[in-house]
This record gives sequence, structure tokens and C-alpha cells, in this order.
Amino acid sequence: MSRSDKDIIIDPKYAPPYPQEFHRFWPTHAIKAAMAMLIAFVAIIVLAYLFQVPTDHTRPPLPDHGAYIPAPEWFLFFVFEPFWHLTGKNAVWLQVGTFWIPLVGVVFLLLVPFLFGRKKASAQGLPTARKVVLGLGALTAWVVLIGGVVGSGYHTKTTGCISCHTPMADRTQALPPADMARYFRDVRQMEIDIGRHRLDESGETSESYKDANWQLRHFYAPTENW
Repeated sequence: MSRSDKDIIIDPKYAPPYPQEFHRFWPTHAIKAAMAMLIAFVAIIVLAYLFQVPTDHTRPPLPDHGAYIPAPEWFLFFVFEPFWHLTGKNAVWLQVGTFWIPLVGVVFLLLVPFLFGRKKASAQGLPTARKVVLGLGALTAWVVLIGGVVGSGYHTKTTGCISCHTPMADRTQALPPADMARYFRDVRQMEIDIGRHRLDESGETSESYKDANWQLRHFYAPTENW
């Protein structure tokens, strides 16, 4: 590779001498930033109006009433997907999806400058076909990531635990104990110890009682997993 191939092409409008008048903070940048924030704020308001979480102060809605409603928790369930699918004998692969794959992705991003080096950095000099390919690649990556987030969380119950675990639903809904510290230190540990000795249909030791996988299944379908 010749030296000229490694040179960075600087757009004339960014060349010295400085300062230049093409990118003033006020009012150009301030107005652009304000417009972007306003558009995002309006979009949030519109989506919140179109996809409302069911509320009833006299009678809280059941969890199923909150399904298929966009919620920030969707991102969490995308992260928890390995815990949902990799259970029993497959639990040994949990570290692959929760640690090694994210680690490889982060290391790859850190090594990008060393792997590809510095090349001519001018988008204006790229051929149109290459711009289209790069744009489609970025769009595909975005669609895959967002599709995974939506696919893992769209059927969760947005109304959450409080829709059932509330004093208005009577004591039959198993309200959290008043002494949470003692509960998790003593009672819940006893439940886990008991669960380790429970056998499944094949006669092998099953998952611990109310472990992480049970918590996910209970949140996805509380009326079926309890």
C-alpha cells in the first residue's frame, strides 16, 4: 500500500485557517439540537398516547392486559434471553451468550483502528454504490438488534407485578413479606435448598425452585407459572 493511500483527505470546509463560519454554535447548532429534541419529545408523547398502559385506580388491571405495549423493560428481556432458553443441561452455555459474545464484540470494536488502519476518510469521495452498501449494512444491523429487542419483549406484561401483588387484590396474591431481608436470607434460601432435591420426569435433579428462569417465566406468563 502506497503512502498516498494512507493519507487522510480533508474536506476544504474543515481546512485551516480557523475559526471558520460554517458551524457556529449559536444559532445554527442550538436550533438544530433544539429541533431534534423537540421531534423526539413529540414522538414520545404520541407513542405514549397511542400505546397506553391500562390503569384503573379502583381495580388494577391484570398482567395480561398489559401485553404487547412498548416498554423500556424490553431491552432487559433481550439481555435475559439466554436465561430463558438455556436451562437444565444447556445451562453450561449461558456464559457464551452472557459473557463471551459481548466480550468479543467489545474487543472487536476496540481493535477496529488496528485491524483496518487509517484510510482516506472522506464520505464525499466514496462511490454511490459503496455508500448504498454501507447504508444497507448499517440498517440491517439496526433492524436485527431492534428486532431481537422487540421479539423478546413484546409479549411481556407491561403492567408488571403490582397488577397482582397489591393489597387491592387481597392476600391470595402473595404480597411481599414485610421483612424482605429475613425472607431472602432464610425463607427463600430454604425454598431453593428444597428445590434442588426435586426431580423432574426423567428422574434427574431439576432447576432450583423459583430460580432466575422461573422468575422470567413467571413474568412472561404469571397465570401459568407460579
